[in-house]
Amino acid sequence: MRLANKTAIITGGGSGIGEACAQAFYREGANVVLFGRRKQRLEETAQKLGSKALTVQGDMTRREDLDRLVQETLNTCNRIDILVNNAGIFKGAPLHEISNDQYDEMMNVNVKAAFQLTQKVLPVMMQQKHGSIIHISSILGIIAVPQVATYNISKGALNQFSRSIAVEYGSYSIRSNSVCPGLIKTDMTSDLMNDEALMQEWSKDYPIGRFGTPEDVANACLFLASDESSFVTGTVLPVDGGFTAH
Repeated sequence: MRLANKTAIITGGGSGIGEACAQAFYREGANVVLFGRRKQRLEETAQKLGSKALTVQGDMTRREDLDRLVQETLNTCNRIDILVNNAGIFKGAPLHEISNDQYDEMMNVNVKAAFQLTQKVLPVMMQQKHGSIIHISSILGIIAVPQVATYNISKGALNQFSRSIAVEYGSYSIRSNSVCPGLIKTDMTSDLMNDEALMQEWSKDYPIGRFGTPEDVANACLFLASDESSFVTGTVLPVDGGFTAH
């Protein structure tokens, strides 16, 4: 059991990559804490996991909800070993048409919320002298494509945030890494992936010959969460079927 007796907080844990991480971590013995806005989805995922799952409903952009998440985790599990900053949003528009409100929303959810939750978890990990923080970024934090400038910026910032943690808190045996998925089959991408002509064109950019699944990303996160990656920190890991190898 690669994560036996460890406790993992997973934001956006009710679906997609978050749910896949929860299932992978649970199989390897972790106590899993699922955080998100949709209570029913959280509970449905928790039911699949059994007694080692705790659900906390809340909004990533509300400080009081993040405080409650950390406190309920400590009250129930007494420790926090793993944090997966998975919650995020994706919206596109031409750069010159993006409003201040749209920019703020993207940055608040994708960057500021992860920043604030990490701030609250770090003291716990510092006291334990152990921890692994995993940020679900994107290949669009490494490369840029048109029509999604704010998303590109937010994921690039998340990668740099991850490196900053790695450098500043390595002496506490706290590791921080980013996972950068390519196109993954989730609820967020379902409308896009229903466009067969577009998907046929895009598939040419994936040398592995297919798009990704949430389980592909979860397997990378499992490695980074486990002690098998004890000498891995500050990395930006593409999980993209070779897309960024071009």
